[in-house]
Amino acid sequence: MDWIHVRLDGPGGIAVEQQLKSVYISGMDFEPEERRQRILPDGMLEIYNRKSPYMVHAKMNLPLYGNIWVMAHNQGEGYTGDFVDFVSEAVRTYLYEADRLSQGLELSAQARGHLDAAREYEHLADRGVDTPENRLYALSHAVYAAEMALLERSQKQLREAPRRDLKLGCNFFKYSSPNARYAKYFKEVFDFATLPFYPRDTVPEKGKYEYGYIEHALSFLQENHITPKGHPLWFGHSEVNPEWLKKLSYEELKGQAREIALHHVSAYRGRVSIWDAMNEAHDWANCFELNQDQLTELTRICCDALKEADPKAESVVNVCLPFAEYVAGRYNCYGSLPEKLTSPLAYFRNLEEKEIAFDTVGIQLYFPARDMVALSRLLDAFKQLGKPIHITEMGANGGVRSLTQAGAGSSWSQLNMSEGIWHEGWGERTQADWMEYMYTILAARDEIKALTWWDFIEPSFFGNGAFLYENEIPREIFFRLKALKANITGASRRGPDREAADGQN
Repeated sequence: MDWIHVRLDGPGGIAVEQQLKSVYISGMDFEPEERRQRILPDGMLEIYNRKSPYMVHAKMNLPLYGNIWVMAHNQGEGYTGDFVDFVSEAVRTYLYEADRLSQGLELSAQARGHLDAAREYEHLADRGVDTPENRLYALSHAVYAAEMALLERSQKQLREAPRRDLKLGCNFFKYSSPNARYAKYFKEVFDFATLPFYPRDTVPEKGKYEYGYIEHALSFLQENHITPKGHPLWFGHSEVNPEWLKKLSYEELKGQAREIALHHVSAYRGRVSIWDAMNEAHDWANCFELNQDQLTELTRICCDALKEADPKAESVVNVCLPFAEYVAGRYNCYGSLPEKLTSPLAYFRNLEEKEIAFDTVGIQLYFPARDMVALSRLLDAFKQLGKPIHITEMGANGGVRSLTQAGAGSSWSQLNMSEGIWHEGWGERTQADWMEYMYTILAARDEIKALTWWDFIEPSFFGNGAFLYENEIPREIFFRLKALKANITGASRRGPDREAADGQN
């Protein structure tokens, strides 16, 4: 199979050019095909494909929902032919997901309403009644129905099997004192904290290590029984590396990567037992412009050094952009492009093939402009790696009520893929809703052992994504998570007597 044809309708007919150009193909594991396409005179899209079976993805505006990537996967079987009527097939996809996920459940009235609406709009479209518009309304309601079925299934799972073992965390980068509201609010919602070991700050000069902030923050975490994690032993982003490191040859870099990892882990052996051993080494953050073989070798060096310094420590290998749209679009954060870009999943499979030992898969999930069902299916693919999973960084837009930032979002290219609208628009309420959906659905997955939000206070990496404003006043998301924790851990159903008994065990 070489070229296939995709029809993508918008309101009133063929979709606009921008949406047509967004279309790409992936395997059933979400591994993208590099996008090569042309728009034919009749508006049909011709796109190159070598995968079979395959899925189709398009970035669309859905009425009553927002702007997201939509998938069509032929009811989980994938496509093998050379034509896909995308919107019609996407409706079938999400109705299938809603039916599959609702088996054995008594759906809420809201979920049933979306499901009934999707089927009625599909019926009207099939009968020729305002077909393009009604097909889009059918798709919107089908996505809502599938998401709600997944949410309600996850809620049921957590009621039956609470996750008292799940770590709930955030980065802990701006601690000042135990009397600050920052500290008070952090310990109320989190039992897991990521500490900054960026070499720009911890190794500003060769051989010179500075741990002033680490010691200051770690004392608070230990006093409050909050588990610390070191982040990262290696991260090839220009902004977090000192100038002296950027001047080294690759052979010298390898030696320094090992030296830095050994020093960090040895210095905190017994105090920090979880480490992001490698961060974003899949052709994304690569200021040293290393090839994939070199990045893989650096991963081995850092993971091995960690275990050499502390055999009991947990090594996390962390990736970003798990849907890998950058592979389809052929771009990266900066620097030269390799002949073939590597997705996060392909990077992990390469580590397996090279027998590089690490403990945990780390995945960043800043709002990826995807619905929750697509996220769940993607995690099914990562689950096949057979390792525990940490969601190491996540975030969503909390609106524009910021004291210093002019607007929502970030100009960073990593977050361009997070530009989208979920459930009709971002604000404090929608951000809290997204977090509740995400945490509930993720907590119901046994392979996921930790959830880490990024950041705790503005200004945030995501842009208006933090739990606290700059003046340490909480957003709604803080109160939502504080209440949600009881549902995740089962504390709300144990009661005081049960809590006391558990504390004696």
